[in-house]
Amino acid sequence: MEHSMNKIALAAVGIAAALTLAPPASADPTAGHDTKVNTQTPPMLCEIGSDDADPGIGPNVICQGSFVQAPADDDQAFVTASGQFRYRSANIGIGYNHAPFDTLVPGQTYHIQGWTVAAGGDGITFTNDDTGHGMTVGSDQSVKPF
Repeated sequence: MEHSMNKIALAAVGIAAALTLAPPASADPTAGHDTKVNTQTPPMLCEIGSDDADPGIGPNVICQGSFVQAPADDDQAFVTASGQFRYRSANIGIGYNHAPFDTLVPGQTYHIQGWTVAAGGDGITFTNDDTGHGMTVGSDQSVKPF
């Protein structure tokens, strides 16, 4: 009886670990697709893309928020896998029926659309897996592209 209980407890731990470390269910690595996620620190909506429909843009991450270094009317931080960075004024399109967006939790690392996303208590970092370029958005809404 005790041996069976230990097996059940061990299986439950394994399942919990697999669910905790799994990427968000909406991740789709197909070119031209993106995944929209909410972040907790700082609170914002981000779109992580495997590729952009515009030629030459390539994989990119767009986050919408109030960024301390951005010009007054710009509400998005935009970085490409090649390291191009800019602020812009636009909206992440969410005006369609969709499942709730996954929320990235501090203390977890995610792999989404060819990007490694490390969520922490002091901000969130998006790093392209192929190039190493990306950006960090701090909890103070500062942005550091790299």
